[in-house]
Amino acid sequence: MDTYARRLDPSHRDYELLTKIEQALVRQAGGWEKFCVDIPRLLRQAIDEVIDSYRSGRFTVAELEKTEKTYLGTKIEILLRNHLKLKKGKILDLDVDGIEVDVKNTIGKNWTIPNEAHNHPCLFISTDEKKAVCTVGLMLVRPEVLNPGRNRDQKATVAAASFEHIHWLLFNAPYPENFWEKIGGAALKKLTAPRGGTDRLVLLFRNYPNQPISRTIVQALAQQKDYMRRLRANGGARDLLSKEGVALLSGNYDRAIIERLGLPAIGKDYFVSFKPEKTEDIALLRDRRKIR
Repeated sequence: MDTYARRLDPSHRDYELLTKIEQALVRQAGGWEKFCVDIPRLLRQAIDEVIDSYRSGRFTVAELEKTEKTYLGTKIEILLRNHLKLKKGKILDLDVDGIEVDVKNTIGKNWTIPNEAHNHPCLFISTDEKKAVCTVGLMLVRPEVLNPGRNRDQKATVAAASFEHIHWLLFNAPYPENFWEKIGGAALKKLTAPRGGTDRLVLLFRNYPNQPISRTIVQALAQQKDYMRRLRANGGARDLLSKEGVALLSGNYDRAIIERLGLPAIGKDYFVSFKPEKTEDIALLRDRRKIR
C-alpha cells in the first residue's frame, strides 16, 4: 500500500512535524497495513451511514441534501477519532500526541479551512464515489498556502499550487465502492421494481453472482425491518435461488465452502451467490444443501 503514499521530501520544513503525526496515526491504527485497510473501510462506513439507504430510500451521495454533505465531514471525524482512540483537541478535532489536528473532508477537489485551523496541521480527506478512490494527507496550514478569497463564514480554500506541500499518506487509493454507483441508475431501477423484499433480493443475487454483497446492500434493497428474514431458507431468497441452482453463501457461516469453490474470501457481513458448472462443485453444494 506504500504505492499510494506520496510523502514530502525530508528537506521540506514541515516534514518532521507531519511525519511525527503520521507515525502517531499509524500507531493508533495498529500499524501501516491496518491503516491502509481500515481507513478506506471507515470512509465507506461513514458515507453509507449518512446516505442511510434503508430509511431514506436514497442510494448515492449525489442524492444527499447540502447539509447532509456537510455533516459527512463530521461523521468521518467522529468515526476516525473513535477508531484511532484519540481525544478531541481543545480547539481542533484531534489531539495527536499533544498536537492539535483539524480534520477536513471533501467530496470535491478542495478543502475549506476555518480561521482556527490556521497555522495548525490539518488531516485532509477526500473521496470520489464514481472512481472509488480516496485520499488522505497532512499539511501545516500556513497563511500563504490559502487562496485570498473568503466565503460567508470567513473560510478559505487551499491554493492548488500548495498541494505540493501536502504529505500524502494515501493518494487515489482504492476504497470499497458504492455498489449502487457501480451498477448505475437503470440497473437500480430494475432491482427496486418488485414490491416484495424477497423478490428484489432474488434479482440482486441472480444478476450479480460471484460478487461480495454486504448486509448494508441487502438491507437497503429489502427495505424492511427484518431484512435478514428475506434471505433465509423457509421461503426466503436462499430457497428460491436454490431451486434455480444458485447457492447463496455467507461469509460468516460458509467460509470453508467459499474457499473450496475458489471464490475470493469475503467478510463475515457479506454474501456471495454462485451458480456451479463443474460436476464436483454441483455435488459439493447439493451435499451441503445449498442448491437442489
